[in-house]
Amino acid sequence: MSKVIENYYKQANVMPLLLKQKMNKLQRNADIMSEFEYWIEHKQYMRNGVSVEGYTAQSLAKLSAYTDGEMAFMLLIELRETPDRALHRIKNGFKIK
Repeated sequence: MSKVIENYYKQANVMPLLLKQKMNKLQRNADIMSEFEYWIEHKQYMRNGVSVEGYTAQSLAKLSAYTDGEMAFMLLIELRETPDRALHRIKNGFKIK
């Protein structure tokens, strides 16, 4: 478990169950987890970051204020694990029902 990421979520007051879910997703995607740690520590996205379905965390962050930061990394994981759903969300501009 990444202490950097765990501390980030604890400072954001993420509930323990949600913290566990997010950490499990990140641990299944070690390359994205490593890049997320970099973002937390340096407050910037990596050049030549992980690319999934043609998107990087940085390119996702530019799509919407909603996807800047932590959400960009969660969306990268979603693109990898459930690409059809994630691409649909991107295409629809992250509309909330």
